[in-house]
Amino acid sequence: MTGAAIVGSEKWFGYRHSGVLIASGFEVPEWLGFAETFGDEATDIKIEIGTAGLEPIPSDQHGVYDGGCMTFSEPLAGRWSICDGKKIIVEPISVERMTEARLYTLGSAWGALGYQRGWAMLHGSAVQIGAKTALFAGEANQGKSTIAAALTRAGARLLSDDLSRVRPPSGNDGTQLWPSGARLKLWEEALNHFGLQHSELVQDHFRDQKFHLAVDQGPIDAAPVPLSAVFVLEWRDTIAVERLRGSEAVRALADATMYRKEYLELMGKLGEQVVHCARIAAQVPIYRVTRPRDFMLLDEVCDRVSLSLSDL
Repeated sequence: MTGAAIVGSEKWFGYRHSGVLIASGFEVPEWLGFAETFGDEATDIKIEIGTAGLEPIPSDQHGVYDGGCMTFSEPLAGRWSICDGKKIIVEPISVERMTEARLYTLGSAWGALGYQRGWAMLHGSAVQIGAKTALFAGEANQGKSTIAAALTRAGARLLSDDLSRVRPPSGNDGTQLWPSGARLKLWEEALNHFGLQHSELVQDHFRDQKFHLAVDQGPIDAAPVPLSAVFVLEWRDTIAVERLRGSEAVRALADATMYRKEYLELMGKLGEQVVHCARIAAQVPIYRVTRPRDFMLLDEVCDRVSLSLSDL
């Protein structure tokens, strides 16, 4: 398979993702578009099956951190150790639970590794509309994936539907976002609105009424793209798109995109992530988008978003 390599006596799967070369001891279907064959060259990150820490994790804590490795567990999936921003050790509770363990690896563990590397990790759905890139953010169940799906069906290119590495502006370089996947996670009611059959899709292992939809849009370009705007979603009675500024923009961006805040606090990285958000908000327009819970208004909301992008 593309991306697979034999190093020594072990088989590894290679991926060029978020600007780094990753060697994984197991196949990651969600990263198939980022697969890259590698040989003896050094990889930046390793993901391997093993024993993830020996110390017990107190039941009232989200994990343990010893200054080098952060370890956490999920009762229905397994245990993970993320070390020095270079390695993720995955210890699934069983072979039968490997799918769940892989999904937690791509979410919680990958987020923790990004934090250890000093990356800005933003949670949201990103699409590219022409030359402009929009990130949709918000708390759970705010419709991020639904708006991304609507725009994708109208011709936009899906860049992410979960967690993305974003590089804040530096010198003459603007804010950059790395594509992280071409799959959408949609609730059953959203699938029904788009006329999609959920019986043909992979069901989310953690939410019975949510399904994974692969978006076929050709090979994935792993190179970062300029981030044009962030849209923070909220449910309200009327449709409105309002640009936020100053401390309000920073606070909205941090609150809407913060992923696993408890891990940031555990590793002493919360302040660093807020600084990343402040630098991004100083250069990238941040908007608050409000709208009612009505699928019949979805096209109008997308039109308002597209208009805001075109004005930049």
